[in-house]
Amino acid sequence: MDVFQQQKIHSSRIIKTIRMEPACRKDKPKLNSTPTRGDRSKQKSAQQELKQRQRAEIYALNKVMTELEHQQFETFCKQMQQQGE
Repeated sequence: MDVFQQQKIHSSRIIKTIRMEPACRKDKPKLNSTPTRGDRSKQKSAQQELKQRQRAEIYALNKVMTELEHQQFETFCKQMQQQGE
């Protein structure tokens, strides 16, 4: 094979790949940057559930911390009474 035939084969391969590119692009799924109504409502409900769960966790933690503080206060009061006697 001479150089001319090699270049012809090479150029024909390049042309085939260029022609195939648009077909390849069609196979790729299109990404919508704008969410649909269903997606937005799902995201909104997920955000609401997250907020509710976080709020419940905060209230539970607050209750535990209040009980701990109360126990520590009672312990402190007992110690003060024992020292005063």
